Amino acid sequence: MSQELQPAYLSQQSASIQELHESHPDIISRQATINIGTIGHVAHGKSSLTRALTSVDTVKFSDEKVNNITIKLGYANAKIFECRNSECTSEQRYFTSKSDTRDDVPCPKCEHPSTLIRHISIIDCPGHDDYMTTMLSGAALMDATMLLIAADQPCPQSQTVEHLQAITIGQNQNPIIVAQNKIDLVNETQARQNYSQIQSFLGAALQNKAAPSIIPISAARNLNIEHIINEIVKIPVPKRSLDKPPRFVSIRSFDTNRSGQSIDQMQGGIIGGTLIEGILKVGDIIEIRPGIIETTKEKTHKCYPLTTKIISLKAEGNDLKYALPGGLIAIGTMLDPALTKSDKMIGQVLGYPGTLPDIITKFKIKFYLLINKDQEVQTFLSEELGKLTKCGSEILITVSGCNVSAIITSEDAIVTGNGSEIEIQVSKPICIPDGVSIAISSKGLGHLSKNWRLIGYGIPVVQKREPKQQENIEE
Repeated sequence: MSQELQPAYLSQQSASIQELHESHPDIISRQATINIGTIGHVAHGKSSLTRALTSVDTVKFSDEKVNNITIKLGYANAKIFECRNSECTSEQRYFTSKSDTRDDVPCPKCEHPSTLIRHISIIDCPGHDDYMTTMLSGAALMDATMLLIAADQPCPQSQTVEHLQAITIGQNQNPIIVAQNKIDLVNETQARQNYSQIQSFLGAALQNKAAPSIIPISAARNLNIEHIINEIVKIPVPKRSLDKPPRFVSIRSFDTNRSGQSIDQMQGGIIGGTLIEGILKVGDIIEIRPGIIETTKEKTHKCYPLTTKIISLKAEGNDLKYALPGGLIAIGTMLDPALTKSDKMIGQVLGYPGTLPDIITKFKIKFYLLINKDQEVQTFLSEELGKLTKCGSEILITVSGCNVSAIITSEDAIVTGNGSEIEIQVSKPICIPDGVSIAISSKGLGHLSKNWRLIGYGIPVVQKREPKQQENIEE
């Protein structure tokens, strides 16, 4: 007899694997199936909106609380319910609640029965320029985005521009919701002027794309949040490739054991991340690649992929029998927790043995330069692109939520930024899932920025090789 899932009042996930889909009641009872990112300039209200929607404070780490800014990616899940009372207005019909809320919760306004219709995961990204690389890792996981723009500052701010660029990498057509936040801090005239600035900015930045709705809100005072919820409900639930072998990307890992804990009470390492495709089940045998990486004196990497068993699956505090793509999933394993502590597994790819991508350190990409709406930056990129992409130049690539430094190794390549093919060598072995776009950042912008700045994206041109248990990779 299988162990009861906790909380016990939620679905016990009795449906067969063949029955499952993204909106199945057994799934959305316990886990999110759509990832929605919050993006925008620092202190424009991303964490406040996340808290208003989910009742979860994503500012959890000590250094974040001291500075009152988001530094690491924050995840918070919420269920969306629809009131069955026909007298409820369209603005009042939908409401959110925590991820572990009962599926039959009554409407808080009229106390009529409601229906669970969505389970979403909010990815709260840092807005500070210093943490742009963290934002890029989150952008790779988003199905839709909420762009926060503060009404008490001119639009656009620098990170407003760069964040919007990041989510359009690779011709991304994911839905965008725009929130004009902090309307409680300005008068009507100022709010209207700022609204016009936002319209002009979006029209230029999105070009041929349909302009998204702009919703004036105050996240701190919970004003107009119901209109944000109404827009979220309109977002189509992404159709996932559930019939494919599972592909899971690790964005954090940790050891839950406490110092002095007895051996018989110790648990295996935990890996947290996002399932890109397929379905994972408790009891599955999975491979982790690249696995353990050794670097020899000859600068050769030896990779030892790991194999382990899934002992548990969790979405926030909810136990799972099986997991579908969406939200942050924690995988309990039989790995030595020393391998997973302190985020040692970030960037690893998990899946069934023999189905994962090749382990590589050198590969070719087709490079595309992003058009920057900051004229000074755009002029610099146009004039200095040859220097930024010459042989030996250092770049940062972001692939499937993982940031890796790299060196351009192409010799005598003429880079136009419009599909030019260049070769790069990364600092450590990685796995690149098929069909992904790679964000490319540079520190070579001189006086314009001391940090990594997004300059373009790449489409990998990867030659396939047969997977091996031990892979020797020469640099």
